[in-house]
Amino acid sequence: MVEQPGAHAGRVGDVTSGPTVSSVRVGAGELTTAVWGDGAPEIVLLHDGLGSIAQWRSVPAAIAERTGMTVLAYDRPGHGRSTPVPTGPWPTDWLHREADVLAALLDTTGACDPVLVGHSDGGSIALLHAAAGGGMRCVVTLAAHARVEPVCVERIAAMRIGPAPIIAGLARHHAEPVALFEAWSGVWTSDEFGRWDIRPLLGAITVPTVAVQGEADEYATPEHVAAIAEAIGPDARSELLPGLGHLLHHDDPDAVVALVADAVRRAPPPKDPHGGT
Repeated sequence: MVEQPGAHAGRVGDVTSGPTVSSVRVGAGELTTAVWGDGAPEIVLLHDGLGSIAQWRSVPAAIAERTGMTVLAYDRPGHGRSTPVPTGPWPTDWLHREADVLAALLDTTGACDPVLVGHSDGGSIALLHAAAGGGMRCVVTLAAHARVEPVCVERIAAMRIGPAPIIAGLARHHAEPVALFEAWSGVWTSDEFGRWDIRPLLGAITVPTVAVQGEADEYATPEHVAAIAEAIGPDARSELLPGLGHLLHHDDPDAVVALVADAVRRAPPPKDPHGGT
């Protein structure tokens, strides 16, 4: 969920060199966005719990080139330089609130029926948006969470014991790394959030969904990804990728780009905003 110091070795691209970067007002927040391509966003990337636009590395540009579609990535509030900055742990319904922020951002940017690609917490947000009936062509989740598993809580609790190296790594990408780490790790390890489980909601998803997880994911059991697809129903399929950990797009960016391109190819055409197809 977080790059450790020195993790930039082998980096294959810099997302700040190509996209159009801007700030978008959404409700009480000011969100940083980056767009690869022209026109309204057709693919929207949602980063993980400690992620940002920059931490997608070369993936957004590669997806845009492979698909010929306009790609948007954004920093959620408290991430990168987006605001507001959290004060203490996020509330236990923060992922649901972020699904509302996503809906508003899509409306603001004119993203009509986009393909949603979400990593980890970003995948959970994409699933919640889809379950609420938000318009989209399809969903691709990378190591998304649908419930709180003990292995995830244990991993994050261990991070809280000695957070200094993690915060130092976050400082390369985030204006307020200490506040971000406390907000994220504090809610994930709270007793109240331990009851969080969105599987009962996922049956409302009616768009094609591909749930992907690395076989060596440090934050989830191998059964988790199959449970997501099972909860959604016949419109979903799951894939467990051998040898990959939680940061799929760092471990094998080419595989992630290929998965997204394949999902786009299989997805139904976008709806005409004026009522046609």
